[in-house]
Amino acid sequence: MSNLQTKLELWIADVNQEDSNTLKLFAKITDTMFSMIKWAGIPFVLYLLIEAARW
Repeated sequence: MSNLQTKLELWIADVNQEDSNTLKLFAKITDTMFSMIKWAGIPFVLYLLIEAARW
């Protein structure tokens, strides 16, 4: 139990830092998700434009 409490305290101390590893990890995850959405959305928008041009 004390091992878990120690890890939790270290994680809380890490989150409270300006350049914490946790914040860097979450920033990388959100950047990757945005990039995937952006690149997956471009073909979809092109498809919508092509379908709208057919009308």
